[in-house]
Amino acid sequence: MLFNIVYYLLFALAVVASVWYLYSWFSGTDRVNTQWKEAVKSGEVSSRLRKAYRSYPDKQRFLLFWLQLTSLRDQLPLTAVMAELGVYKGETASIMQSIDPERELFLFDTFEGFIPNDLQQESGEASEYSSASFADTSAERVKELLNHAPNMHVFKGDFKTLIPEIPEREYAFVSIDVDLAEPTLAGLNYFYPRLCPGGVIVVHDYNQRWNGLMNAVESFLKTIPEQAVLIPDTNSSLVIIKNRS
Repeated sequence: MLFNIVYYLLFALAVVASVWYLYSWFSGTDRVNTQWKEAVKSGEVSSRLRKAYRSYPDKQRFLLFWLQLTSLRDQLPLTAVMAELGVYKGETASIMQSIDPERELFLFDTFEGFIPNDLQQESGEASEYSSASFADTSAERVKELLNHAPNMHVFKGDFKTLIPEIPEREYAFVSIDVDLAEPTLAGLNYFYPRLCPGGVIVVHDYNQRWNGLMNAVESFLKTIPEQAVLIPDTNSSLVIIKNRS
């Protein structure tokens, strides 16, 4: 009799724990920082953003974007835009738009894979890429994902040749996620001078598997006064915050 009571109590506790885990996962409050939990509980996080959190594979990177963009949303004027170099299918761009929907968003990608010339000097993980890598996307697909937002501007092609076509703007937040050294360096050289004081650049895949990218970023960092900060998301992100004075 006592054994049966203990068994049913343990079973009930297991059910409660499972329900709580599922609730936490669906609500977006599972094992994350306090700010996100409180924002979800208070209704400050949209259902679209909670859904994006659940499906986004790198939760730490997601929260890096959310914390930085929510902070910049209140600190920097709307005339300073957001940008992403290396859009692929638009998952990260969608997060950026969801966090700060009022700010203009500039998106840059070939939407057809890598530029062959950019692959020639690569080593490590990037040496295994071909011009067909990450080509399973399209500009139209990304536009649809972002609901054809009127303040979204999509630029298709080689970033280095697109530069003359880009309207001259200040930038509040820039995500660079192109995996290769040459386009990463081109992005840093373009966006950093146009970054607002207090603005942020996030470079993804800053680790030894992409050593060409690391070397390019390190050479760039020697030319600026800021100290970059490493973030321990899945593939490591490097964050540059432009000095305010």
